[in-house]
Amino acid sequence: MNKERLEIEFDGSDLFVVYDRKRIAKRGRTGTPQDGTWVPLEPGYSVFGDEDLKAIIVKHNGVRIH
Repeated sequence: MNKERLEIEFDGSDLFVVYDRKRIAKRGRTGTPQDGTWVPLEPGYSVFGDEDLKAIIVKHNGVRIH
């Protein structure tokens, strides 16, 4: 059984995607070039999603894991 969990975490100022208890991406801040995108924090991870965070796709080394 796959026990990895995907969560969205807010620390009071930033929004993160947490996968298997590790922050793998951070939401770009308003007014920056990364605004509205997920900025990877760990090598090999890519995160894509819609504005309201209802659908998030996570890839690791190009393979979809969530």
